[in-house]
This record gives sequence, C-alpha cells and structure tokens, in this order.
Amino acid sequence: MVSGQGLRIVVTDASVVINLVHVDRLPMLSSLEGLEFVITDEVLSEVKDGLQARALRMAMDDRNLGKESLETPAELRLFAGHVQVMGRGEASCLALAESRGYLVACDERRKFLAVARERLGEGRVVNTPGLFVLAIRRGFMTVDEADADKQALESHRFRMKFTSFRGVVGGDVKRVEDSAE
Repeated sequence: MVSGQGLRIVVTDASVVINLVHVDRLPMLSSLEGLEFVITDEVLSEVKDGLQARALRMAMDDRNLGKESLETPAELRLFAGHVQVMGRGEASCLALAESRGYLVACDERRKFLAVARERLGEGRVVNTPGLFVLAIRRGFMTVDEADADKQALESHRFRMKFTSFRGVVGGDVKRVEDSAE
C-alpha cells in the first residue's frame, strides 16, 4: 500500500527489530527513501528485553518507526487464523499486510514465509539482509559496514548464508530473502 505521502508501508516483525537493535541500526529504517516502517501492538509486546524495548521506544519517539493496530473485524479474523500456525507478532504483521496491502519485514522462514508467499504473493516480504542491501544501494551504509554488522549479528545467533554483502548487493533483493538462518 502507498500512504498519502507516496510511501510504501512495511509492517515489521520483532525478529527484524531485534536484529537492528543488536547492531544499532534502527535509525536506518527512516533512511530507506520511499518506505515507512511500522510495528503492531503484538510486536511491541514481544520485545521484552529492557535494552531492546528502550531502543524500540526511542525509534518510535524519533519517528524511525510507527505503530499500527489491528482494527477491523476482517483484520482480527485474519489474525485469529494466522495465530493458529505462527506467533502473535508474525500473525499480526501478516494480517495487516494482507488487509492493507503492506509489505512485511520478517526473518522467520518456515511456516511464516510459506503462508506469507501464499497470501501476499512473491516479492512482498523482506528480511534483515534485504534491508541491509537496500541501505547499501541507497548510500546509507557501505558494504564493509554491513559486513561488520553481519559478523556482529552472528554473535547473536543470526546467520546469513553468504560470506559478504559484496556478493549480493549487485543482485535482486529478493535473492537475499532466503539467505538468513
């Protein structure tokens, strides 16, 4: 969906938020021109670690990240169905994306990714590596900075299947959709 300012809205799951907090990159979201990032109430409630919760609140206060709620009966029905097969945060993101035509930022793979592709179609889900590729392409960070963040994320048990962003930055962001473990 495109908002009134011509922005595409990306509803963002806790997995992406937490990864970006680990490397102090939540402000990066506001640098990705043409995209506006939001979280849901359910995602906000999933971020329980004190440092992560403070970073998330600061990003919201700094307007790097907005918050939207499931509101309509249709959205609540979608959420109720999705929460049967995935976590509450992922289910709320998918329900909003499906109902409002948003994109989704999520690092979950298995069931979530299969359901998201089925319900939203191809090319509507981006993950942490994909956001880094967008940031590199838009000049917010260098490949070396992204690679340093990639190493830092590995210390938090988030692994990417490629060695360096140098090898993927020239290709399609879609290619990195399946690159996180």
